[in-house]
Amino acid sequence: GYETTSTALACATYILALYPHEQIKLQKEIDHSPLSDINELEQLDLFIKEVLRMYPIPISFVNRLCLNDTIVCNQHISKGDIIQPDIYSIHYNSELWGPHDPYEFYPDRHRDKQRSPMAFMAFGNGPRNCVGKRFALLEMKLFLVNLLRKYTVMKSRKLESHFNIRELTLITPDDVWIRLEKRTQTVSNSES
Repeated sequence: GYETTSTALACATYILALYPHEQIKLQKEIDHSPLSDINELEQLDLFIKEVLRMYPIPISFVNRLCLNDTIVCNQHISKGDIIQPDIYSIHYNSELWGPHDPYEFYPDRHRDKQRSPMAFMAFGNGPRNCVGKRFALLEMKLFLVNLLRKYTVMKSRKLESHFNIRELTLITPDDVWIRLEKRTQTVSNSES
């Protein structure tokens, strides 16, 4: 839905304001790529994944049916049990997301192809994952590409080093205060 995507984009603009070096990397990649290559923008993909890892939008847990008897963290779980993995605990687990501190924004951690696909649960996982995942990712990419081609996201005087989140049906930030500065350089490709 629109609310989940707009919330994710609020988190993304917050990160852009806090980490200008990440924004510069994205602008360089975007400036040298036509819009038709939007699914080939590796740095943008890494950036979005890291935003969604640090600020997952759905409620912090999802229900799943255990298909086999198993042991997790020395706890026996029987086949047929309903389990609720906590997305925050998974997304901030240093064993899954190290060696860099999982509380630090570090997009390159998503280059690790050996990590379990179940470690990233921003859209859920398995047969009941979010049906709008591909649409939401494309919508986020289009917004960020168009924003970063024209503007640089800057800190405002009201921007905090962290923001308060509310957990209702979605996990959302209270307020994200940024300012936009029009970029002076022009984009060289014709699809901007």
